[in-house]
Amino acid sequence: MKMCIPAVLGSLAAFVAVGAVAAETKGSACSLLTSSEIEAVTGAKAGPPTPMDMDMPAGPTKHETMYGCLYPVAANKGQVAISMGPLPPGLSAKTLAKQNAGMDALRAKHYKEEAKDFGDAFCSVMTPPASDKDGIIMSACSAGAKGMIVSVTFMSPTKGFSIDQTKALLDRAIRRVR
Repeated sequence: MKMCIPAVLGSLAAFVAVGAVAAETKGSACSLLTSSEIEAVTGAKAGPPTPMDMDMPAGPTKHETMYGCLYPVAANKGQVAISMGPLPPGLSAKTLAKQNAGMDALRAKHYKEEAKDFGDAFCSVMTPPASDKDGIIMSACSAGAKGMIVSVTFMSPTKGFSIDQTKALLDRAIRRVR
């Protein structure tokens, strides 16, 4: 899991660092999903959420906030990460989700990629090669909503979400973006 968390957070930091204009956001990413919604998808009890908001440089004098939240899912030795930040002008959430340092790092390690586009959303399941004994399965979906990029990612060494399961969680989260 050590490799995936920095890859996910690094990718999201890149989204914000491109120079986005701030969108007003109330609350945090932890308000976008509930433990019971995560439990319904994982089939396991989700632990309490941990906010992971980060101040990200967006220019020489301005900072943006990337809102993040982690829910542990102990039975699967995994976690659900939810994040949102300003969507850089002129870029689509789908492009940012497909082309970022985190995804590129997994592709370089020969992870098997299953992916699907849904309008402005992009979802994928990245499965480590059998030779990677410490690999983490990563299921993720990202989309734009109200000037923000919103992402839901599940990481576990033992289980992945299907694209449809991850997309269902993303859709629930997007409905709560203000």
